[in-house]
Amino acid sequence: MNRRLLDVFQSVELPETIEEFLDDGVAQCIAFNRRGTLLAAGCADGQVVIWDTETRGVAQRYKPHSGAVTSVAWSKDGRMLLSGSLDKTVSLWDLQDNRQDHQMSLEGAVVHVSLEPSPAPSKCIVSFAVGPPVLVEFSSDLARQLPAFIMEGEGKGTKPAANNSMVNAVALFDKSGTLIYMGQSKGTITVLDAASLKFLDFVKVPGASRIVSMTLNRKGTRLLVNCYDRAVRLFEICHPGRRRRSYTAADLKTRLASAKVPKQGSALLPEEASLKLLREFRNEVERWQWRGVAFSNDDEHIVGASNAKNEHIMYVWNAVVGNLERILEGPKEGALDLLWHPLRSCLASVSTTGKIYLWAPIYRENWSAFAPDFEELEENREYVEREDEFDINERPEDRALALAEEAATTAGKDADVDIMTMEDEPYFSSDEEEEQRQQLHYLPVTIHKAATPAEKYVQWQPIYCD
Repeated sequence: MNRRLLDVFQSVELPETIEEFLDDGVAQCIAFNRRGTLLAAGCADGQVVIWDTETRGVAQRYKPHSGAVTSVAWSKDGRMLLSGSLDKTVSLWDLQDNRQDHQMSLEGAVVHVSLEPSPAPSKCIVSFAVGPPVLVEFSSDLARQLPAFIMEGEGKGTKPAANNSMVNAVALFDKSGTLIYMGQSKGTITVLDAASLKFLDFVKVPGASRIVSMTLNRKGTRLLVNCYDRAVRLFEICHPGRRRRSYTAADLKTRLASAKVPKQGSALLPEEASLKLLREFRNEVERWQWRGVAFSNDDEHIVGASNAKNEHIMYVWNAVVGNLERILEGPKEGALDLLWHPLRSCLASVSTTGKIYLWAPIYRENWSAFAPDFEELEENREYVEREDEFDINERPEDRALALAEEAATTAGKDADVDIMTMEDEPYFSSDEEEEQRQQLHYLPVTIHKAATPAEKYVQWQPIYCD
């Protein structure tokens, strides 16, 4: 199909059907790079497979773990890839040199990792199946436990957790890397300063249900929270970092003991909360829990994958209005993870069989989009030609147009053409585009005719795009 014949406005449509599936290993989790040109998949056997989303081929694979990979995260420039596994290790892989940059053993099974959003990341946040998250510094191999604070009761009945090792939480960096959002088992979100690990805000989620996962949008202005009470909650981020007082755990206990704590919202400054609840999404009929949630590429839609055992069903809501717009039904397989492409209107979902399904809209050809003066007819019409339409005599307006085109062609022959300068192609809006050079977007492979068993990894050379 000629893509130039497609309607340019089709990108606003939602995914409808499975376009293709990727099958190499038993995938457990996925992550797109910044522009969506590469898709990293963590597998059950401990290997990481990187797919080229344009060619739909494997660009690279390596095996940094002995257990199942549960989470992967890209660096901002696309050169580094962080992975966490059930074997209690995290691995930072250098895709430029195809080598392991760092590996660290921890005390628990890893379920989620968040890499510092900088071109040269030096730390990450690791969340465990049991216990509070830790902040890992690669240079010193130091893992600092994030402070936990459980609110039991209201008002003067509030108190910190007696044993932080029993606190289950998931944490991630904000877009700038200066703040940490940590969702806890008692339905609270704490906002921490990434440098001092002090509390900046303490937000109670409606229902006080355990927080399963959290996701930031690309701009870093909204937070999507998946809760255990079968609700997906959308929060607006108000960035408290520069104007808020920071608290230690002891200071926070004293502050909340003498304050009237609301049932939901900020417990420190209710009128200036760090997170403002915008909307809730849930399935009122089947009342499924959600395996994964994600933002669309334009932040106008929210998608959630159901936790049904033998059903691959995803719900797409309108984030502005809150209504359900589409239900996507796949094969009779459960869902493990899902992501929305950063630039296009397409989805990637992981099934319990390890396949990665790619969902896309059903494109319809629109010839008028290819030629603006082309008129599409619903039915046949009898064409009446003009009297002079096929005469040899040239019309004055046609002659003037030909002369203008000839003059433009002649003027262009004497101009110097620059074929060496590479201009940056804007992929995002001006408030999102960042000045970064030497980003790694593609991993082209070199195909060998006869590969021995020892040469199971394909050799490659990275390509950089300024």
